[in-house]
Amino acid sequence: MTFANDIRSNLTMLVDLLNTSGAIAEAGDELTTTAGLHGFAARHDFSGPLKATKSDVKETRELRERFAIALDASIDAETDSDASKATERIVSEVNVTLQWAGALPRLVRHGDWDWHLHAVGQSASLADRVAADVALVLIDLIRSGDLDRLGLCAAEDCNAYLADFTRNRSKRFCDSGNCANRTHVAAFRARQTEP
Repeated sequence: MTFANDIRSNLTMLVDLLNTSGAIAEAGDELTTTAGLHGFAARHDFSGPLKATKSDVKETRELRERFAIALDASIDAETDSDASKATERIVSEVNVTLQWAGALPRLVRHGDWDWHLHAVGQSASLADRVAADVALVLIDLIRSGDLDRLGLCAAEDCNAYLADFTRNRSKRFCDSGNCANRTHVAAFRARQTEP
């Protein structure tokens, strides 16, 4: 499946948001300050004012935790029944998030971006804008049957999330820790030492 630019961008943002957690990020939790949230939003090309408040930081961290729990259940699902229940939980989180953010979807065009969907206005809080974009991309993934495009890194010493944009859904390693290279080098070295 070819993803539209806004879906690809929001999915990358969602994975990055999940990977800012202290349990994943090498430098510790990246969203503990307003400067950290501002940097996160700037890195992901959010339009409008990038004013982050302490409340925005708190709400964004709560959003990250809620979706990490819901997505982990989806990723770990071993049966169709488990996957269905996990998807329902994600849908519930999406609906709560849209309501919480006061979503009122509209088509917009700005900067280098062609027409795309914003669920809240530019005057909404930064936390609400992050939350709305997370909800929108999950809506797209659920509707297209592509929720399995979100996964966990296959490296033994990594628990980062990844977005799989490959045609055959073969991505196994995250982009945050050089995991693919480290794993392949370790496997090569192990093969070289075998008798």
